[in-house]
Amino acid sequence: MIKLLKRLTVFAVLAILVFAVIGCTDTPDEVVPTYPPDTTDEVTDEMDAEIIGKRLELESGCVYSIVNDSYYGIGGETFGTVVGEFADMRGFRGDLDQLFRAVDNGDGTYKLENLATGLYLSVRGASVKDDAKLLLTVKSGVHAQSWTVYENNGKYNIRCAETGTWLTNEKPDDFCKPIMKISQAKATPWSFKKQADADTEFPKILRLEGDYVGSSSCPEIIKHNGVYYNFNQSGGIVMKTSTDLITWKTVGSVFNTKPSWIKKELGSDSIWAPGCYKVGDTYRVYYAASSLGSQNSVIGMAYADTPAGPFKDGGMVIRSYTGDPYNCIDPCIFTDDDGQTYFIWGSYWTGIYMRRLDPNTGLLLEGSGEQWHLAQGQGQMEAPYLIKKDGYYYLFVAMGNLSKNESYHWTVGRSESLFGPYLDKNGKPMLEDNASRLTAYKPGVQGLAHAHPFLDDDGQWYMVGECWQDRSDPNRKVQLHISTIVWNDKGWPVTALSTNLIDELNGKK
Repeated sequence: MIKLLKRLTVFAVLAILVFAVIGCTDTPDEVVPTYPPDTTDEVTDEMDAEIIGKRLELESGCVYSIVNDSYYGIGGETFGTVVGEFADMRGFRGDLDQLFRAVDNGDGTYKLENLATGLYLSVRGASVKDDAKLLLTVKSGVHAQSWTVYENNGKYNIRCAETGTWLTNEKPDDFCKPIMKISQAKATPWSFKKQADADTEFPKILRLEGDYVGSSSCPEIIKHNGVYYNFNQSGGIVMKTSTDLITWKTVGSVFNTKPSWIKKELGSDSIWAPGCYKVGDTYRVYYAASSLGSQNSVIGMAYADTPAGPFKDGGMVIRSYTGDPYNCIDPCIFTDDDGQTYFIWGSYWTGIYMRRLDPNTGLLLEGSGEQWHLAQGQGQMEAPYLIKKDGYYYLFVAMGNLSKNESYHWTVGRSESLFGPYLDKNGKPMLEDNASRLTAYKPGVQGLAHAHPFLDDDGQWYMVGECWQDRSDPNRKVQLHISTIVWNDKGWPVTALSTNLIDELNGKK
């Protein structure tokens, strides 16, 4: 009996195997591909009849743009400044956050580094759902996916190697911009264009941490004994420190109580635009006090042995009254190669002026009536900063109207002489309302115009300024912005918020 059962069991198993081989008539004609795809050079038609092409070998380290047929390019929702923000689509302008560096993984796949702040194009939660969105995040774990690019009739299909899903977009109607998402079965064509070689230097936005939101108006930075000191206005003069330019901590203020002479002189003591400079052997904070839209203004000074303080009141440096050609706010100090020190100031009215400064007192040089008119902007020019680099004097100013959103921007002109004339890129004088634009409104970085060019010990220049993520938000808060400056072959500065970025880096603008 036992032998019989064993024989029946064997026959049953054989019957099942035979049925599995010849009797399973419901097997689908197409095999669903496994993910990630294999390493062959061809995409098989088993994946999708419209997705056939050779794998594109990107040049490692080179910079590319990803643009659809409607000329919408992929970028950051807030210009790449927030870790984990969604990637967005808008009209392609070659902005910093619309450019991606190809990072070769060595297996035919690439990570795509967004140039605004070094974040990586990724799929939300490594999802394979058709409604999954793309985001920009740090290079760690599953949140920095790899991508494969396939040629398709002159355009390209882009696939996430980890999830096996395709980068796609759809335009719901003529009045809406395309919606970008991930699809398991559908791939739309993209223009994947090389924009720059691997050795091209681009400006970069620093992703700040700590106390960088609020209390950040009119910021300036000075470095002392390895510590960065940030002076900015917030009713008085707030001091913040950092050891890496990234993480900031509020450490106090220049004045526990504002000097009484300010209110006696003006009737108010609203302090604006402070900056710390080493003048002679002393650290001096220059600041303005005024009321908005008035020439009833003063510039004062405080001094200390180090930027950490404590500071002592140094009194009034200069004053303006209604009817004067200038307005005494926005001070800047510049020391030339010969040791001579100069005081630069001005806001609206007839623009920017300069006088000699006494390095021993930190006040205007007695007996010197010399005064130079450096720039004028039809009543819309302020926040001057003067630096010297490679034989040129560069005068940076804010132009436009702060309250009119995109009107407000940072600009520059230069001269071979400290005393001018200062000219823009087209050779037109800054005394006639000319200056070359350095910043524009970007999503998430808006209103950056009052900016301080800061030189670090390693020779790197930075743009230190104030901005808003969304100027239209009634609850908006001003925040500190720091990004690197790149100088092109013609000696002009290029910022992370420059327009025509590629052309400017190449000296074509």
